[in-house]
Amino acid sequence: MSDESALPQVDKELASRVEDYSDDFWASTDRDPREDVHAYFQYPAMMVPELQRELIKLVLNLQPMIRDVLDPFVGAGTTMTACMPLGLNFMGQDINPLAALVSRAKMGPFFHKALPTKTERVLERINADKGDQIEADFTNLDKWFQPEIQLELSKICRAIRLETSLWARRFLWVTLAETVRLTSNSRTSTYKLHIRPSAEIKSREITAVETFTSTLDQNLDDFLEFRNSLDKAGCLRRGRYIGKLHIHLQDSAVKILPPPDDAEQYDLLITSPPYGDNTSTVPYGQHSYLPLQWIDLEDIDKKASNGDWLRTTQEIDRRSLGGKRPRKLDPFVKHLAERSSSYKTTVDLLMEQPRDRRTRVTTFSYDLDKTLDPIVSSLRRNAYLMWIVGNRHVGGIEIPTDDILIEFLERRQVILVTRATRRIVFRRMAARNRIASMMRQEHILVFRKVGE
Repeated sequence: MSDESALPQVDKELASRVEDYSDDFWASTDRDPREDVHAYFQYPAMMVPELQRELIKLVLNLQPMIRDVLDPFVGAGTTMTACMPLGLNFMGQDINPLAALVSRAKMGPFFHKALPTKTERVLERINADKGDQIEADFTNLDKWFQPEIQLELSKICRAIRLETSLWARRFLWVTLAETVRLTSNSRTSTYKLHIRPSAEIKSREITAVETFTSTLDQNLDDFLEFRNSLDKAGCLRRGRYIGKLHIHLQDSAVKILPPPDDAEQYDLLITSPPYGDNTSTVPYGQHSYLPLQWIDLEDIDKKASNGDWLRTTQEIDRRSLGGKRPRKLDPFVKHLAERSSSYKTTVDLLMEQPRDRRTRVTTFSYDLDKTLDPIVSSLRRNAYLMWIVGNRHVGGIEIPTDDILIEFLERRQVILVTRATRRIVFRRMAARNRIASMMRQEHILVFRKVGE
């Protein structure tokens, strides 16, 4: 991409530009992540898209030949939608089927005349449906959904299935997912599954069809707004994005799939991994459990079509970073202590606390480290890596995930170029989530891969 001898100067220039921005800019105090397609579904802990876009632009200004971008923890596709107005190719992976669905729904195609017509037909089918079959069947169905809500959600499911275009069904399934979130008996003040008080459930005046209809109107407006912004940027051709986009339901600790074009490796990584293990930080899997019960999983990905993903409310979180607890902890502690002095210092501070706290920190750190070999191998030499990480607290101790990650990557010949701190203003955290109350900032880490 660039003369290798000039890269140290590029590093300096990139560091200078990152550091030139004020704390208020990185905090994104005047930008809401719910703009455009980011409001389709309230996915937990979403990044601010403008922040991602600005980071990408900074690198593009210095490395204009960048084409292929990777996000191994794609979530709701914020990095992807930041890449699209710039005409870049993108590949994202996630272990959560709902994340894959939400991201794929944002890929297009952007047939702005066809989609409104399709949504009108779906609403007509819902209103004409006189069936009484319930389309979901799982443990505690009656606990989480009132009988009338079950009936209306079933009508919506049947209407969506009759849509012939997969891209449109995905858009509609995401709208249904948000409808499920808003009409279930689970509290919306937390991302965990917590039942509402019985009196509140009985007093609620809400219908799934009306919620779906209003959500559909909003999502359609957001779809059209995003479509228009891409068209204005010259990134659409006959309603389709000009670059190549791939989203995979894939564990990034196992492998990173190749770029969506003929390139062998990626030019740029930009990602924001979970803060820690999902069970004790942000329960992405729990948050996804109820919506996924009402969605045809084969429309998301063939890998999702078996029932294993929804075996329990904890299954998706169990498959995520730090989700599996080892029987013997000491070998993992020893392994990580040799790889990161920051990890060792932290786990030593937790020695006098309950063992579970060391276990949570260790399993998450171990799984994060495990992802780095396939991630780094998928990047070309001298590619830049941008990580946005948060340092959670465990047992009253701040876990320096930023420093731990830096040390893990140094072992793989990836050097730190610069770092910045951003105050968390808009990131979507549930009001009653203790993580949100304790974490007030994130760390923007910029690296460059110097080894093969």
